[in-house]
Amino acid sequence: MMSIYRLLPFPAFFIRRKIFGQKIPLLASFKLTYRCNLACVACPFHRRAVEESAHMSWLSAITSLDALKRLGTLIVVFEGGEPLLWHDGGHNLYDLIDYAKRHFPRVAVTTNGTFPLDVPADILWVSLDGLKDSQDRLRSRSFDKVWSNLRVSRHGRLFVHFTINRENQNDIRPLLEKLKDIRAFRGMTVQLFYPYGQGEAPLALSDDERREVLEDVIEMKKQGFPILNSAGRLSAMIRNDWQCHDDILINVDPDGAITRGCYVKSRGVINCRACGFSPVSEASGAIDLLPGSLMAGWSIFLK
Repeated sequence: MMSIYRLLPFPAFFIRRKIFGQKIPLLASFKLTYRCNLACVACPFHRRAVEESAHMSWLSAITSLDALKRLGTLIVVFEGGEPLLWHDGGHNLYDLIDYAKRHFPRVAVTTNGTFPLDVPADILWVSLDGLKDSQDRLRSRSFDKVWSNLRVSRHGRLFVHFTINRENQNDIRPLLEKLKDIRAFRGMTVQLFYPYGQGEAPLALSDDERREVLEDVIEMKKQGFPILNSAGRLSAMIRNDWQCHDDILINVDPDGAITRGCYVKSRGVINCRACGFSPVSEASGAIDLLPGSLMAGWSIFLK
């Protein structure tokens, strides 16, 4: 349980948003680097590692964090590329996490899981996209290394993040069964593959596949599997008819650019019809005070 002191900014955030109408961001997607030790077929970002501004400096990183703090941001999620590859001079990711934890109520990291999972972030997401055959095909033959790291991790809030695509859509249930053996595992969040159109494989689900797999995920949740997405938002994503409050999002890229709004903004072509970003759907539901989304947020960030 997080301390009361670190919990207080969250009700204050809703008061400022709902009563005073202040458009303050809740969540920052903070891309430190495009560099990665994997070349996942679903990801467009590692292809940008050769760009001159593909790796953030320490000064740029703390300057960006300070800017997020001034804007009222509550949650920072460090990602990449692979954020554990980030360093600048004598500084590494752990130093940035320490700096961020002194300024934000919650600090998270999303990693490909191929490095030791002793990361001192409040929340740690490990991207795992299926059982061995699927993971190895989609994510550079990384399953054995990721699984080995999961087995020895003692992180207190470790989640698996599963990006559903047309090649791994049948792996969710058996992977959840297998994850029962992982002592640190606290639950799974799912989202749908988004086609950036920047060289990644054509993995987008058809409308029928989208409906079928999300209905199956909802059923798994009903059966007691540790799916942390709310059933209501999963249902809404079948139709993609949910109201998006993208002003709760703020994005930082390795060149130091800060962009308000959709996760894809400045990173690709926005196509709302193809949206599969369940974190955005869930956060938007929380802003609308939907009980399921509030409970999902509590379970992931505050419990």
